[in-house]
Amino acid sequence: MTNPLFSTYTQGENRVTSTLLAVLEHVNSRLGEDILEALVDESDLSLVAFDNQVTGVESVPDAAIRGSTALWFETKTRRNAVRRGQLEGHLTALDRDPADLQRLIVLTPDERVPDEVRAIDDDRLVWASFDTLVGTVESVLERDVGSAEASMYVPTEREAFLLRELTRFVYDEELVSGREDRVLVVGARRAWDEYRDYDHYFCQPNRSFKPVSHLAFYKDGEIKPDVPRVTGGVESVTLTEEAVRDHPELSHDHERSLLDAVERMRNDGSERYGDTQKVLFLEPDLELDRAVRNDKTASDSNRTVAFVQGHRYVSLSTLRDGPQYTTILED
Repeated sequence: MTNPLFSTYTQGENRVTSTLLAVLEHVNSRLGEDILEALVDESDLSLVAFDNQVTGVESVPDAAIRGSTALWFETKTRRNAVRRGQLEGHLTALDRDPADLQRLIVLTPDERVPDEVRAIDDDRLVWASFDTLVGTVESVLERDVGSAEASMYVPTEREAFLLRELTRFVYDEELVSGREDRVLVVGARRAWDEYRDYDHYFCQPNRSFKPVSHLAFYKDGEIKPDVPRVTGGVESVTLTEEAVRDHPELSHDHERSLLDAVERMRNDGSERYGDTQKVLFLEPDLELDRAVRNDKTASDSNRTVAFVQGHRYVSLSTLRDGPQYTTILED
């Protein structure tokens, strides 16, 4: 039976695992295989059945994908929560699975391989972080018909929606690391001027970003010196006074600040007024001594290429050091 897309489990680990498997089951099998191959560093996986809460074995993993390949999942939603005895029990039970290729995937929010995983000498044991999962999904979402290799499957609009919802779910569950030191750098041909005029960042509704502490603007070949703190966001809101007042997800402070911005848009005759947008709420925080100039060049020439096209992430601590050029931010 097909798994429901939005998990009905209340226990955190089961809910996360079930949601992941539901999304993989609802997208094209080639997409699912691409994502799982990246997690386990394998190729040519053959996937058939998706099972939550596997039965019939003594050591019960959170989920399994079975076929000529058996992928068992043990998911943790807290850091430093892996137990060696549990993993050894799963591996013993996996011995009885008839699949040609067997892997036990330990999916956790840890920033490095847990010591309990390192301590077990078994090639079937694979650790993956939610950072890796999200990065893999985002790389799939960046594919398009014009740029993808012939062997790559480009997600349909429906599949892209499901994958974006999966990444948003992982973000909402706070399973990715590094938020405190992560800065979102956006291509800001329009956004830089809008920030200076209206104090917010606007983009298309439901655009997916990793959790970040700050936002930076890239325009005119440089990262601008004003790097505001991100205090919150709303996925979709129509930029009119009435819509802002009626929006159920806005706190009092955010409603007030957005109303002020919308009123200024109306008075300015801005084309943004009345648009439906995602909004990030910003407050002034970090001001660099100078803009960070782009010195990124193409690998096959000395031609300068854009440091940011849509968006990317850099380290806040490195940015605070006041680098002169963007290549420092890539280290």
